[in-house]
Amino acid sequence: MLQQDYQQEPTYIIESKKRCIELGMNSSEHEPPKNIMAELKLAEKKEAYKDILEVVKFFSEKIIKSLEGTPIVIVISDENGYLLDMLGDETIKSTIDQLGIKTGIQFSEEDMGTNVVSLTLKQNHPVQLIGTNHYHTFLHNSACYGVPFHYMDIDNAILGSICIMTAVILHNPFFLMTLTTVVDSIERELLLRKQNNKLNILNQIMVSKNKKIEEQKKELEVVIEFLSIDITTEIKSNKSMEKELKSQEEFLANISHELKTPLNVIYSTIQLFNMYCKNGSLDKNRDSIFRYINSMMKNCHRLSKLINNIVDLSKIEAGFFELKLSNNNIVEIVEEIVISVSAYTDVKGLSIIFDTDTEENIIACDPEKIERIVLNLISNAIKFSDEGNEIFVKIQDKNEFIEISVKDNGIGIEPNQLDMIFNRFKQVNKSLSRNAEGTGIGLSLVKAIVELHQGRIYVESELGKGSEFIVELPKRTVRQEEIFVSSTLRNKTEDLQVELSDVFF
Repeated sequence: MLQQDYQQEPTYIIESKKRCIELGMNSSEHEPPKNIMAELKLAEKKEAYKDILEVVKFFSEKIIKSLEGTPIVIVISDENGYLLDMLGDETIKSTIDQLGIKTGIQFSEEDMGTNVVSLTLKQNHPVQLIGTNHYHTFLHNSACYGVPFHYMDIDNAILGSICIMTAVILHNPFFLMTLTTVVDSIERELLLRKQNNKLNILNQIMVSKNKKIEEQKKELEVVIEFLSIDITTEIKSNKSMEKELKSQEEFLANISHELKTPLNVIYSTIQLFNMYCKNGSLDKNRDSIFRYINSMMKNCHRLSKLINNIVDLSKIEAGFFELKLSNNNIVEIVEEIVISVSAYTDVKGLSIIFDTDTEENIIACDPEKIERIVLNLISNAIKFSDEGNEIFVKIQDKNEFIEISVKDNGIGIEPNQLDMIFNRFKQVNKSLSRNAEGTGIGLSLVKAIVELHQGRIYVESELGKGSEFIVELPKRTVRQEEIFVSSTLRNKTEDLQVELSDVFF
């Protein structure tokens, strides 16, 4: 059994135990919860939390499935500590039910002593109680981990907590890191739903406004004809502005959470390292530390890719983004990229196949930007392909231009999404079950870089059968004196890790 030195406990746990002593609690005796929500009120609360519980349960079931074989229970509470739902191992659920812990009871320090639910809500940050961290001795065989979840918008209102309970012998700090990452995904989905509700209301207002405008237009037809006033342009402008604002709002919500997810993982790892330093267990946990460092590096790569994409898109819009054109064998560049990616696709259980109808074709291009284009398209193919699928990268000589295509047999794209897939603020797949994270700005950047090469990009797709992204680059060369040679040494391995960071996370 894992025991923890009382003096090494966080201050808030020590203070909680002191309050329990001051309240006259007997740590060896268990008293059933005093505050229990009436059945009617509990039903009303669950109805009010219907959308929230749906999202939280979806991700909770994913945690349970990923830890299959490990006996755990996940409990979900509201902002006041009332238990709304409980999922997981039936044996553990039966045991805690005998202690009077069931839906409707309130986890409060005054009734339940030092417990993970009330501490998580009170501290408003991730908390773990391991073994003797609990005040009551009947919980000393338990390991509990809790993370609060919020509406991550202006009010940042706390909605409740999600907690994992397991046996103390199964304690692993990775439970808290996993729970922190999952809660961030929960908050992201809740925010998107809230944004969509707001946008639906806005759409209704705009529809009403447009109807009113149309009515006024009919009433003023004679005046409009006389004064040669055309208000159709204004109506179109309003609709275009509404669409742009909606897209930008979705984009900002995506960006804020894409930044927050890796930061949360890095922050949780730092907390874990700090605990190892304080209790002198760095050497003991040497192997796990290397895994956590690798996790931090992956999340740093993810942040780097996101920031690079945002900065480069801004440079392109401002006219400051420049290509470093030189004459290169485009076949060799693309083939090297495919070879370097093959190790990553193998990990995902995917096959990547390269084919060309020409062995050498010298064109003017920026090799670094071509690498970025192809990696981004391969990354998208990986995201939306299942294990056992194939990805085809092909080069064809089309006389006046070179065609580079990346084709997958994954989930495909709906026909009504094809026209907007290269828009800066649009992310096509927003479902709960998408295979990887992403902001939706990668393809916008790819299109901009292709057009700077005086080329074009388009997509052909069939839902359920896969997609093919096709890049056409002109067959032209530059004079030797126009060639720009960069003095910056690039780490190609790290570039690859950065570009694929949102796939292998």
